[in-house]
Amino acid sequence: MKRKTGMPAPPPPRKELSDNPIKLCNEIGRLFRTRMRETDSSDGVMSQPGARLVLSVLAVYDGIHQLELVRQTHLRPPSVSVILKKMEDEGIVERRSDSEDRRAVRVYLTEKGRCLDAQTIHKIQELDARAMKGLTEEEKAVLMALLPKIRNNLLDDRQGEEEKLQ
Repeated sequence: MKRKTGMPAPPPPRKELSDNPIKLCNEIGRLFRTRMRETDSSDGVMSQPGARLVLSVLAVYDGIHQLELVRQTHLRPPSVSVILKKMEDEGIVERRSDSEDRRAVRVYLTEKGRCLDAQTIHKIQELDARAMKGLTEEEKAVLMALLPKIRNNLLDDRQGEEEKLQ
């Protein structure tokens, strides 16, 4: 159920998690996604979780194999397949057989996809400026030094789990 303000409900206060940086990062992420959706009038695929990430990876690695797209996004293969199918239906991407390996599929952004990526980057930059308002350059530098370490710790854990499953 959507709240009248359009903002996600805050998590309930829990004493045992009150000073948890991951909880705060999660809340910031939820607020960021909500603000991004507020500026996006589309009800299509771009409103789905993971779609902006897929778009962003394709903007950098246009023409990559679908399996590599899964690796780059850290999304599950079925999720990427569903997102790509919807993106293809909306004219954002096109999939083509690899000329060297007909079994492999490469994914390319269309002109519409490149325009959508440019619009998304502009929205992100505006929202980033809003979020970082009032922080000094030193505070921004400290934040940018710490957050990747936290992200990498969590990615390392996931890679270990994937290796156990193989």
